[in-house]
Amino acid sequence: MKRITLYIIVLGLFFFGCIHKNKSIDNKLVIFCASSLTDVMSDLVEEYENEFQTDVNFNLASSGTLARQIEHGAEPAIFISANKKWLDYLNQKKLTIPGSEITIAGNSMVLIAPENSPLDSFIFTNGINLAELFEGRLSIGDPNHVPAGSYAIQLLENLGLEKNMASRFLPAKNVRSALMVVELGEAEAGIVYKTDALKSKRVKIITEFPDSLYEPVHYYMTIIEGQKNEKSLSLYNYILSDEVKQVWKKYGFSR
Repeated sequence: MKRITLYIIVLGLFFFGCIHKNKSIDNKLVIFCASSLTDVMSDLVEEYENEFQTDVNFNLASSGTLARQIEHGAEPAIFISANKKWLDYLNQKKLTIPGSEITIAGNSMVLIAPENSPLDSFIFTNGINLAELFEGRLSIGDPNHVPAGSYAIQLLENLGLEKNMASRFLPAKNVRSALMVVELGEAEAGIVYKTDALKSKRVKIITEFPDSLYEPVHYYMTIIEGQKNEKSLSLYNYILSDEVKQVWKKYGFSR
């Protein structure tokens, strides 16, 4: 009899633990987010968590890496991409909620160099040959996976410099890594988002590229298929709200 009673108690504790664990998981929202939004989204989410008493977890990486993870079974509530390519990729595979795709912010591309670089800042004109400004490596995001890298290749192609400078490219796994390479002095220059460059004290902006040289840098948000519910919609609407506009501006994003 004692053995049966003990068995029932243990079994009850097991099921209680499972239920408690599931409730804990259910109370969390997961966002897959382009790494260039790390700081602004961290601020937004912290405010959201405090206001709505809901835990939010991040997966921060290049948009291409995140999209592939979703393709292979990952199920975040929300996906935020640094370009439309990877949003469209998931749309085509019917992995997003139709009609939930929306532009949430904008950015721009800049040329950076280490803070102690002899390169001086200048206003960009088409007569300036970037290939002749410096002799070393150029840090960019890997254009096959990183939107910032794709934008960098676009602007270099439009300047007629892509083939000339290809051997000097130092591709990085995401735009944050591309910035870090320049911070560490492992590349003489880099092309990254303006917002990332502004927050670093170890690099300086040499020039800002005209947006006519590349597709507009927009960030796109969508809800993932099967994840549309009260919690995901609450966070989705919060990110879009006027309440958080100043947070976006604080980090240099257009809205």
